[in-house]
Amino acid sequence: MNSTNSFRSGYVTIIGKPNVGKSTLLNTILGRKAAIVSPIAGTTRFSIAGIKNLSNAQIIFFDTPGIYVPKNELEKRMYAHAYNSIIDADVILFLISAATGIEKIDIEILNKFKEIIEENNRKVEDVNVLCVINKIDLVKSNDLEVMIEEIKKHFSSFKDFIYISALNNTNIDILLEKIVEYLPLREKLFEDEDAFKLPIKLHISEIIREKVFQNVYQEVPKSTAVIIENIKPGDVDKNKIVIEAHIIVEKESHKRIIIGKDGNKLKKIGSEARVEIEKLLNKPVYLSLYVKVKEKWTKKSDFISQLGF
Repeated sequence: MNSTNSFRSGYVTIIGKPNVGKSTLLNTILGRKAAIVSPIAGTTRFSIAGIKNLSNAQIIFFDTPGIYVPKNELEKRMYAHAYNSIIDADVILFLISAATGIEKIDIEILNKFKEIIEENNRKVEDVNVLCVINKIDLVKSNDLEVMIEEIKKHFSSFKDFIYISALNNTNIDILLEKIVEYLPLREKLFEDEDAFKLPIKLHISEIIREKVFQNVYQEVPKSTAVIIENIKPGDVDKNKIVIEAHIIVEKESHKRIIIGKDGNKLKKIGSEARVEIEKLLNKPVYLSLYVKVKEKWTKKSDFISQLGF
């Protein structure tokens, strides 16, 4: 066990507007796929976590859904995940896109963050909040300096500013060093770095949901769910894993889009998902996908509970 004289460990929460790169950052830091990455804003639904073990620190990361003003039962559950992970964090990473600078939605999220902190009888200036400017490959360095001055006008309590490109793995080592500076001095919180990996059914459902978004994101809204109905060894080949999954949508028209002409779209989704699931399980997979309509499921508490909320 490491000595508390030098070793640091703690919880880090990543917040920011939808599609700013939170999941990409988490995946890059962990060196493996831990969160769904999609061009659709707000597709992360769970406070997906991963552990980064360094020689001098252990960092437990939480990736929050980009939901700060919930509109239905699903989003209320997502907001609860975001709220709790903010309160429990030792360090907050606020991600902002260098491509856009600070926008109205960024300011709204910062205000909501301040509200959450104050509701819990804490002072914002006492919280370790780092401003992480992502996608720096899209702008000139001079623009970044101007951007920081503008950001400070809206939130003056950032402890530091770090420039990164999560997609290109630029300055991620610098970001990690800076995070460690603000973690409390204490021993490892977890010996098993897999302690926070998604349950296998949930991980598989997220892979399938990602492939749905990647293939039909312009036509089908983000109110799409995936439920794993069954996972079992093959009847003939016991080494093969047989998986049955249901893709849940709210409208019959969405079902037709996902299935596609002659079932081609669903076949493509299934094929891409199967390849990734086989890598996850390290075994051959037979994947059966079915598309089902459940009207207004995002407003039904009992159904949402089945999804892991």
